[in-house]
Amino acid sequence: MKNRWLHSSFIVLLFWVVMESALFAQQRGEVLIYTGTFQWIDAGMVNAESTTCEKLLKEAKIPVQVEPDQNKAADWIKATTDNGKLDVFIMYGDIPPSIYPGGNAKPDGSLAEKWIETKDGDMYLNHADYMFWGVGGRNKEGGLQNMMDIPGIVMWDDDTPMKVTADGKKYTPSLKDYNTDRPFHLDQLADNWKIEKVFASNSGDDKGTRADPVIVRDGNLGRLCIAYQTASEKNPKGEVASEIIINYIYKEAAKYVDPQDKLSSTWGAIKRSD
Repeated sequence: MKNRWLHSSFIVLLFWVVMESALFAQQRGEVLIYTGTFQWIDAGMVNAESTTCEKLLKEAKIPVQVEPDQNKAADWIKATTDNGKLDVFIMYGDIPPSIYPGGNAKPDGSLAEKWIETKDGDMYLNHADYMFWGVGGRNKEGGLQNMMDIPGIVMWDDDTPMKVTADGKKYTPSLKDYNTDRPFHLDQLADNWKIEKVFASNSGDDKGTRADPVIVRDGNLGRLCIAYQTASEKNPKGEVASEIIINYIYKEAAKYVDPQDKLSSTWGAIKRSD
């Protein structure tokens, strides 16, 4: 009788595992840190911050690579597009032309845009200069506007005071109050774009009009995240970026399920009850 109960329980739990895996299709992916081109930050700082971020992610057993070659970065974008996993692409004030052609030459349908237009929930995380602006202003305001399909959205306001929110304290312990130069204008979000998580804002909560760090999301599709968009300032970019990824993206946002891990733990629980 007991064996029959165990068998029935296992079937029920196995069904639950399969259903849970199907429900949470976003599995944890990997991180690429692009260091080939950058702006509002020098090579030494890029090396230091990328090294810190890489180290912390590896300690958390998150697959990560640092890539200075923009063509290899483009290959990574192609390989991780619509792959059923939540991947993260980190930049230091510049998006490589290999995935978003300079001068807004491909305002719609670029590799970069396609990457965040799937239900993978993939995320660009940008430090330093204006997101998608491009070195030397090769894209200017059009970069962000085309990537989000929101005409008119901008990222101005030098020295805007940021106050850490309750979520900021929870997920990003390295983040302290500071001044940002290129915050997200949350009051300009339109269409399906929504605020997902505010770590610091001009109001100290999720009601503010300016935020940095913050994650915004295109409905149930991709994400954009900024963290320390400051002009040549030494901030704990590597620490905060890794905290956002480890403590939020891969713990709560992805809701990732590894069927094998779940199955092993489930069977272990059943055996212990015998």
